[in-house]
Amino acid sequence: MNLHLWSPGFTGFGGGIAAFSRELALGLHDLGHDVRLIGKQDRRGAWAMFPLCGAGDFPKMLRTPGFTAAALACFARNRPDHLISTHVNFGPVAHWLKQLFGTPFTLVAHGTDVHDRLAPARRAGLRAADRVIAVSAWTRQRVLAIGGMDPDRVAVLPNTVDEARFTVGGKPDFLTKRYNLQAGERVILTVARLELGEGYKGYDRIVQALPAILTACGLVRFLVVGKGDDRARVEAVARELGVEHAVSFAGFVTDDELPDHYRLADVFAMPSTGEGFGIVFLEAMACGTPVLGGNCDGSVDALDGGRLGQLIDPNDVDAIAGGIIALLKQQGPALWFDKCALHDAVTRRFGRPAFRKTLQNVLCL
Repeated sequence: MNLHLWSPGFTGFGGGIAAFSRELALGLHDLGHDVRLIGKQDRRGAWAMFPLCGAGDFPKMLRTPGFTAAALACFARNRPDHLISTHVNFGPVAHWLKQLFGTPFTLVAHGTDVHDRLAPARRAGLRAADRVIAVSAWTRQRVLAIGGMDPDRVAVLPNTVDEARFTVGGKPDFLTKRYNLQAGERVILTVARLELGEGYKGYDRIVQALPAILTACGLVRFLVVGKGDDRARVEAVARELGVEHAVSFAGFVTDDELPDHYRLADVFAMPSTGEGFGIVFLEAMACGTPVLGGNCDGSVDALDGGRLGQLIDPNDVDAIAGGIIALLKQQGPALWFDKCALHDAVTRRFGRPAFRKTLQNVLCL
């Protein structure tokens, strides 16, 4: 089929939605479809083997109308059989095209992008979509809570991981030196945007848990990968608790260095309360790193109900501390601490072949 795939962005770093969008494009291509990409933050050109249109050349304040214009121009030049948007914000435009030309469309929901304060036009777009794809069971429930949708039209397609890129390896010496880690010092890692609106990811609660972790485990460093306007607040929390020496802020890390950061870690922890899925969990586990996540959001799907990692109450600092301490002491199922076995298990459950098989089933194209 001739498919148009809309996304906030395909190139550069765009977090989980961008990663999902890229994997979706590759999966659709591997299933035999002709795919054209339209990315709001992207410049006109190409990504991988795909033609790419976008609004990246527009000033930031004009990118929303610029994206709409680019999507409509691409639609007029190359009439698609089906539209797929990886963000519900683009649903109103897809809905309008369906009304005018009868073109069916699919929307992808990730989690906090779907809520009870959703604008009427976006709510109408969700209800008019021929298919809604949710990245987790938790996200699917949020979609259905909007109301007015047949549950049979809302399917779950979990995120995937590039198992050839995220692989098992030793702790990289260059990162040990960069962060001045001492001999025997163990690393707790979180990868998240440090933005005020992203506080649900729980990195500040890990800081609050550090006094108990340091008491129980000795030399431990909490390494935070990501940048944003919430860093100063988290630094203040660390100072107030007297654990600033045990917290390092890596800032932005390039895609090339990300796998090595997972390999540096002894535990990956993100006790979130509103994560739609959490691709970072898959990436960490594919590198053989034990993980800890919250038990009340899409993290449950990423950790396969607790089979692949430790699930705790993300609002309970004592539970976070206890869970991390247990992982640092390798207390738990043997699978969590066998790097190669963990890589293989997450690959079987969430690797690219599994993603493509589920994709074919949920889209029914």
